[in-house]
Amino acid sequence: MSENSKTNSNKSLGSRMRDWFNGGDPDGRAKIRTWATGEDGRWRGYTHSMSKYVTWLMVIACILYPLTRGIGSILALVVAIFLMGGRAMIERQVRRDVSDLEEAKKQYGLTRNPEYLQFMTLRAEGLLEDNKILTPDSRTLLEGYAQWARERQEREDRKQAKKARRAEKKARRDGTARQVEGDLDGDFEEDTVPEAGEKSDESADASDNGRGE
Repeated sequence: MSENSKTNSNKSLGSRMRDWFNGGDPDGRAKIRTWATGEDGRWRGYTHSMSKYVTWLMVIACILYPLTRGIGSILALVVAIFLMGGRAMIERQVRRDVSDLEEAKKQYGLTRNPEYLQFMTLRAEGLLEDNKILTPDSRTLLEGYAQWARERQEREDRKQAKKARRAEKKARRDGTARQVEGDLDGDFEEDTVPEAGEKSDESADASDNGRGE
């Protein structure tokens, strides 16, 4: 009797069943789970993989084939194709949007144009709200873009508010200075008008004296 046979004979029925389900591999259960779900820990994009649903739809198609003479299988396969095609379209769109967000971040660093921040906030928040199949890592990435843009936008708003307050203070000072100058000009005119009247009276008196002589 071989060593494996002796070892297996010493194991309980439950242990042997577990080994059989694991395929004789300590990681067999994890491998089976990976096959069934399509999730093996590797990065496969910004959206959840549809492999799990496609796998089960294929299993359902196989089961329905003899029962429905192939009609149920066709329907299951059509749904599987629809899922794969829809996920591929959404994945391409998300990739383009992430590329646009990265480019907007780069352009803001070069130009300091606040419109790029508004674009980043709206685009990232829109993706988070509308796209329900984003992976947790993708959501974290988009939330980071939105948070980064909001923080810079708040700084820009504070800068604009400071500039507005400075401009308002300057306008008030200029208005006060103009008002003071206007008051001084008015006082000067009031002082010069009687002098002109006195000069006209003196000239009139001189002309009367000339006539008397």
